[in-house]
Amino acid sequence: MSILDNKILQISVKNVKEKLRHWQFLFFSLGLPIMFTLMFYFILGTEEDPSGRTGFDYGFSGMVIYAVGIGTMNAAIMFAGEKGSGMLTRLDTMPTGRKNIFLGTLISETFFLMLQIIIMFIIGYGFLGLYFVNPLVLFIAFLVTILFGISSVGMGIMIASVSKNVEIANAFSLMVYMILIFISGSLMPFESVIVYFTPPYWAKQLYLQLTVMGDGFNDNLYSSSLIGAGAKAIPITLLGGLLIIVAYTVIFVILGILLFQKKTKF
Repeated sequence: MSILDNKILQISVKNVKEKLRHWQFLFFSLGLPIMFTLMFYFILGTEEDPSGRTGFDYGFSGMVIYAVGIGTMNAAIMFAGEKGSGMLTRLDTMPTGRKNIFLGTLISETFFLMLQIIIMFIIGYGFLGLYFVNPLVLFIAFLVTILFGISSVGMGIMIASVSKNVEIANAFSLMVYMILIFISGSLMPFESVIVYFTPPYWAKQLYLQLTVMGDGFNDNLYSSSLIGAGAKAIPITLLGGLLIIVAYTVIFVILGILLFQKKTKF
């Protein structure tokens, strides 16, 4: 392993230990999506449509994306806290490099995102018995969700880079995160061209059509989760949607690194 990799790994381990020490915040970020998932499950009920699927089978994809999107807020708060404590200033005096700090944080946050997804899967598919086509597409959806989560973390670090303190980072990231989740149609169907400009829409729709509808990457995406009840096919395939998610992720990570490296004074 190279020196660069060692530095990134050390920063990742430091971040993981730091989060485990603040278990109350970790419990909140993991517990909130679980609470909303159970609430939406009882609201939507277990009544099946002619295909044998329930309303929550269609809605669960949005809950997973909601849970993973919390990475935006978590990353913003953690980075802003590091700035406020002077930790980043001290690291600047060492041969660590801002890029390594950024990538180390990205790795540690991705670890917790994977934990978040696994917990949601256990609740949704283990305890609630939600429908999915087969384990292979569920694994593919897992990877798609992680990819979206990385873009969310990148966005959160960008927000922290331009925030003066933890309070501003918390408020700003929460506002951005909730607006994107709602206008993307992740928590409830939202028929508007606005959805196509939000990263959560592509991740949610891809997840839904892979795991519940059984569509392949050559099939067309739909305008919302109301498939068969108002949603229309759009001229972009699932593969095109995946490439859009990849593009969002690459852009947010690169912008995050560039913006973070320019912020040398706190």
